[in-house]
Formats: sequence, C-alpha cells, structure tokens
Amino acid sequence: MDHLPKPTNSQPDPHREEPAVAYTYNLATLAVPNWGELRSRTTARRAGSTAGRRVGRAEVEALRSMTTFFAATISTFGGGHARRALTSYIADGAIPWLFASAADHVHRQLLTHTAQLTVLLGNMCADDKAHALAQQYHRAAADLAAEADDPGTYTVALRALAAHALELGHRRPSLTLTEQAAATATRHSSPLIQSFTQSQLALAHARIHDRRRALLALRETEVLHSQADQNPSDPFDSYPAAALHYQRARTLTALHEHKAADTAFHASLRARAPQARRARALTTALLAESQLRQGNLEESLTTWRRFLDDYPRLRSAHAAASLTTMREVLRPYSAHTDAARLLEETASL
Repeated sequence: MDHLPKPTNSQPDPHREEPAVAYTYNLATLAVPNWGELRSRTTARRAGSTAGRRVGRAEVEALRSMTTFFAATISTFGGGHARRALTSYIADGAIPWLFASAADHVHRQLLTHTAQLTVLLGNMCADDKAHALAQQYHRAAADLAAEADDPGTYTVALRALAAHALELGHRRPSLTLTEQAAATATRHSSPLIQSFTQSQLALAHARIHDRRRALLALRETEVLHSQADQNPSDPFDSYPAAALHYQRARTLTALHEHKAADTAFHASLRARAPQARRARALTTALLAESQLRQGNLEESLTTWRRFLDDYPRLRSAHAAASLTTMREVLRPYSAHTDAARLLEETASL
C-alpha cells in the first residue's frame, strides 16, 4: 500500500481540501502493468493495527454501502457534488481500516471496496475536469485492486483511466489501455465486465476511424451483455441497458452514422432511471447536437429544452461544457424566435 498515505491520529478536518500535490496529467501514467505483472509484484501488506481494534464484517459493509451511496450521488448530482466528502471518507475512514488488524479475507474485501471508492473519486474528478487528480485516483485504484487480488475492479479502473484519456483526445494511448483492459476481462472477469470493456473498445476503435473493429466490438458487447448476471444494487456489478445504448450511440456518432446514433440515444433515454439525472442530461445534450448537425433545428430546440430541465440541479463540469456547446451551436440561429428565447433563458445559468 505504498501508494496510500498512512493514517494519523489527528482528527479529520471537515473542510479538508484534496491533496495539495501539484499533479499534472501525464501520458506515462497510462502505461499500467498488465494484471499478471502487477499482481506478481504486489502483496496485500498491512502495517499492524493503528485503530486500536480488529476490523471485520461491519467495516466491509460500511465501505460497500458508501460505494453504493457515492455512485448514486454522481449519477444524480454530478461529480462536483460531495467530491470533498468522498476524499475525506477515503482518507479518514477507508485507509485506516487497511492498516488495522483483520482476517486476510476481510482485508482483501476492504481493499476491493477502497479501490472501488477510489475509482468513483476519479470519476468525480474527471466529471469536474480535475484531470490530473482523476488520472492519479484511477491509477491508484488499479494498484489497490491488485493488492486485493481482484481482476474485475482492476479492469474497471483501467477502463475508467482509458475512457478519461479518450475524452481528453489521447486516442492511441487510450486504445492501447482499453485493449489491455478488455484482454484482462476476457481472461479473468465475468461477462458483465467483459461487456463493459468491449463497449469502450468499440468507441476507442471508432475514434481512430476503424469501423470494422468498432462494429465487431459493439456486437461482442451486446452478446456478452445478454449473458451477464446483473445486480442493480451494486454499481460495480451492473451495466444498465441505458448505459450500453449510450455507448452504442457515441460509437455510431464517431462513425458518422447519425440517424442510427439518434435511435440509440432515444433508447438510452427511455431506459434511464428517473434519478440518473447527470447521464440523462449528457445524453440529451448529445442527442440535441446530433439533431442540429442533421439540420433538424426544431427537434434540437425541443431536446435542448429537456437538457435545461436537468441542468440547474447538477454540479458537473461536463454538463456545463454541454451548456456552452448549446450556446455556441445555437448562436448562428439567433434570428429564429425559439432559438433566441432559449439562448436568453440560459443567460442566467
């Protein structure tokens, strides 16, 4: 656990900021050792009890519950909401338990759930455009998963690291990392996680204009998804159909199949849970862009209005970027009455 700070006896500061280390986003950090190599040089080490007591099932259940809670928080409110709270919880709650006395199977479960919380924190940072921190947290999550001997969580961490890199425009490094995640999932993980990684592989291939491989990966995604057991109460053991449709739509958009992409965006929106406000807003924004790109101004305006229904309740830099995009793409239509009215309504946001 060399990548983690050791606990101290000081009281947690409720106003704690994230680490003051001057991280920068670094492409070298995307070169993660493969599962076999990382696992072979990693052991689950403990520094002895610093908490003054032995930890067990109660602490495991606490971390599992917090994983579900913070995943729902991101989905409903965006990555900018409760990000500091999760940072503090990992530092003051999860990490001390990793250094406490525990049975081996308990310690590994604690490592797994801490890794999952760290993935979520990385996702929060990515959604809030704190890119260097997101990269550091995703990378740390992969190391924690290796200590836990948990290839599934390792694969999810790699997929998150790769997806973030792709959104930043690092196409080739992202593809390499996504291929590594997919290969690990094929050898070590369930059909669910294989489907999750294949969907990202489809998008990564599409972004480098490899149509054949993108469509092959999409088909593999759908076959695996149909075979997967889902546990909707566990964010790391479910891949909702809405998310799969969304990924298909993004892949088809990258392949310039806009009508088919719109169909997938609509399918994603129909399947979204009511509380999944962030995903719904981002999906709606991409659909509106696609409709306008095809010359369907009236449809696009209606869709952008639905985006604005969700936007004010989000704290998400990605959603804010979608709002900026809306203003930019509608500005040439400012002579259109409804477009002008919509632009006016966004002035105070």
